[in-house]
Amino acid sequence: MTWPRMVWIGGAPGAGKSTIARRLARELDLPLHPVDLWTYDHVGRMPPLRPLAEDLAEGPEFAAEAFVRIGRTRLDLVVEDVRARGLGEVPALVEGPQLYPSMVADGVVAAVWLLPDPEQTRRAREARLEGIDDPAGRARLEGLMARDAVLAARVRQEAAQYGRTLIEVSAEPDWEAITAAVATALGPQPSLAAGVELSRQRRIENLAACRQIRLWLADIGVREQRPFPFACECGTTGCALSCDLTPDQYDVRGADAH
Repeated sequence: MTWPRMVWIGGAPGAGKSTIARRLARELDLPLHPVDLWTYDHVGRMPPLRPLAEDLAEGPEFAAEAFVRIGRTRLDLVVEDVRARGLGEVPALVEGPQLYPSMVADGVVAAVWLLPDPEQTRRAREARLEGIDDPAGRARLEGLMARDAVLAARVRQEAAQYGRTLIEVSAEPDWEAITAAVATALGPQPSLAAGVELSRQRRIENLAACRQIRLWLADIGVREQRPFPFACECGTTGCALSCDLTPDQYDVRGADAH
């Protein structure tokens, strides 16, 4: 399979990859493609998956291998999703914890991995549960942390083996410096044309976020929606503005922040 053009940001929760990818995509007029925003679409296109709790019960090494295996299966779906966006020579900025240095193939024109201090990962996982009554999520936190440690070691080993760029994220990170290092690693890339095409791609991303948030909340049995930083759809080059809206609010007003 020939892949569409992509640049990658990989790494564990707490590494800042989502925030950094969002910032760089908007400043550089790149299409943003967070793998996690297509999670529930992928579930419907994959064979039935074993429950996460069962993988964690087998121990961190088993759970880590399962995560990587699922990531490899999803990679074909990511390629299909990016190709469906009709980007031509403009690379999608793909980010997610499912991406590993050993997965790089044709079409990936640049890639970088962010490896966070374990405390950063813990804070990120706890933040996802804040204000949500999800006893199962809290119960599996320690199992996820143990699995994350195994996955982090794998990223470090694969980055060295394949000569990929790895950036360490400390417990007290300098986010400006890290963002600059990521931008340097990814290098200059062709950008989306301002106007209709840039606006269209931002809307694709926003609709994916709406769908993912709604399906996730339904999955864990929560009705109240959280605000999400929807990208402005004005189509102006370099627009980094966002609107903090719930999916229902986005449906009503859209995300033209100008």
